[in-house]
Amino acid sequence: MPFPITYVLDRLAPSETFIRRELDQLRRREWPVYTRLLNGGVDPLAFSLLSCPEGFRWRFFRAAATRLTAEILRSPRMVLGLLVRLPQAAQLTRQVVETDSILIHAHFAGIAADIAALAARALGRPWTCSVHARDVFAAPPARLRRRLCSAACVTACSQAAADAVIAAGVPRERVSVICHGLPLRDYPFNTIQPEGRLFAACRLEPKKGVDTLVRACALLRERGLHFECAIAGSGALHDSLAALARELKVSDRVAFPGWLSPEEVRSRITDASVVALPSRRTRDGDRDGISNMLLEAMALGTPVVTTAAGAAGEVITDAVNGLLVPPDDPPRLADALAALLTSKTLRARLAAEARRTVEARFDGAANIRKLEAFFASAAASP
Repeated sequence: MPFPITYVLDRLAPSETFIRRELDQLRRREWPVYTRLLNGGVDPLAFSLLSCPEGFRWRFFRAAATRLTAEILRSPRMVLGLLVRLPQAAQLTRQVVETDSILIHAHFAGIAADIAALAARALGRPWTCSVHARDVFAAPPARLRRRLCSAACVTACSQAAADAVIAAGVPRERVSVICHGLPLRDYPFNTIQPEGRLFAACRLEPKKGVDTLVRACALLRERGLHFECAIAGSGALHDSLAALARELKVSDRVAFPGWLSPEEVRSRITDASVVALPSRRTRDGDRDGISNMLLEAMALGTPVVTTAAGAAGEVITDAVNGLLVPPDDPPRLADALAALLTSKTLRARLAAEARRTVEARFDGAANIRKLEAFFASAAASP
């Protein structure tokens, strides 16, 4: 069944380990996958308008004109972005031809999807898109519909993201939910952790709610609990979060070690008593999907505390396989953290059920087969 596929991404961010896992699994299963980046990386797509194969140039420029016309009165800024990227779309078209890719697949419903759609339309080949979180939650529905209307199929990593795509007007039958999977052999279950260690790893941005965690840590200190908290990650809020920790007099308990490699994050999760991610929904609608850090903790045996502001409620049932608290509620978060820090029995019970959840729904070997079937279906589309 494997056939050549070209993946298109804006960039491959260090935090997007789920994409790397997906690519590695496909290649191990003998799929010829060609990765093309718009920004960064070793060999990003060149800005070469005339690189479009001569036999497809008329169709390419007609596809570009159609897309630009659809946006010109609605979003001049988007039109400008498309114009800037047209030479890269031309280069992508050439590379798809050269690799004889049957399908073009974009990750995120952003500029990568726009470029993939242009190349696919010029070549008369199908394209697909994986959607995640901000790309659908914070996007105007009409724009999202225009972006995805020509995709043969769309896959979402959570039901919430799928619902956003369907609400935008993409037919339900063209939308599939395929969750990110974990290579479970690399995530051995272990419930023997040190006492009093909290851990979080995420981009330091508003929707992650890290300020709520810092405030909850201040409450835990007031209650006399002994703990230490490490919050790994980088982002625009790093300095303000560190300042908040100093203001609340918990900078001796709350550390910000910066960005950590996937291996370091895994090690920190294993050495933590509790993993916390008190995410929130921002004013523009952005929120988390199903956090990969939470899935990793659930697989490894470290109990988790999070909120239902994003899609975590699709995975975690409160007091069954984790704890759910309201977003932006430091006292409730502190209560949940205290309950776990002071009860080995509770930690062990939640962790055991969490592992069962991951094995049933997030086994990478099973989920990659769903993605293979998705690609086969899309390639057979008209």
